[in-house]
Amino acid sequence: MTALCELYRSAEIAGSTEAVSHAGWHTGARIGTSTSDGRMLAYHDSGVEAECVFREGERTLFNIMSTGYGSDTGEHGFAVWSSRPGVLGAIDTGVTRLEVTDADGDVVQAAIVAHTFAVDVDLGPVPQTIDEVFAPWEPPELTVRVYGEGDALRYEGPLLTAQK
Repeated sequence: MTALCELYRSAEIAGSTEAVSHAGWHTGARIGTSTSDGRMLAYHDSGVEAECVFREGERTLFNIMSTGYGSDTGEHGFAVWSSRPGVLGAIDTGVTRLEVTDADGDVVQAAIVAHTFAVDVDLGPVPQTIDEVFAPWEPPELTVRVYGEGDALRYEGPLLTAQK
């Protein structure tokens, strides 16, 4: 994973991150593409999936799921893997576009890479203390629209629920 992220960051600096892979790992969608910080999804040919957390001046952190995130994309065409800040997740192979209407009514297009998506939307303040981290979180009301072949609307509804 470390080698994949180093290759990705080098490609990012060079201006092209398409098709970065290493030892069966492949990069997915990323939040914070215009910064040194951010998060990126990655997946392995074996089914292992991961989230890479970039922080300026620090080593990359990883959240690796050895059996994948197990998120079912069948019902709505997408599944959320991670949120705050922004939202990252998986999409069905037939999904061509995913967009989110934020709290201000602005439409934000998700980046789609392979079978993953990333959308940089405001989900409220990031917890700063242990008490905030473990406090119940009520997600903002954001609407997602998922499009398939021919730009046909596949799903429209809430992006997040309290269970995600």
